Amino acid sequence: MIRIVTLLQALRRDIAVLLFAMLRRDTPRAVKVLFPLALLYLISPIDLIPDGIPVVGALDDAVILPAATEFLVRMLPPAVRAETERRVTRYGTIIFVASIVVLVLWIGILVWALSKVFS
Repeated sequence: MIRIVTLLQALRRDIAVLLFAMLRRDTPRAVKVLFPLALLYLISPIDLIPDGIPVVGALDDAVILPAATEFLVRMLPPAVRAETERRVTRYGTIIFVASIVVLVLWIGILVWALSKVFS
């Protein structure tokens, strides 16, 4: 979990740009398909290199997600990229706070569900 948080902190701006770009009609279809797949790969238990192998196991996550986000941001048309970067600058803090709130709520629901299962 710590490695996921570290990766997301480093990629926060690019991921926010891609999230805003997903809402626009003029975003290429390839970006709209590949971005969710890249995020799913990050949380998927199936990896190219198993996480059980020390150091090397986390290396594929540390390389694939940054490379994918950089590639997808470069695939955006200049007008879309400029507009979404403006929106990220304007709403970036709000998005970050909202994502923390959602994460805390999700963890709370998970803890509550596990307490019901194991009690």
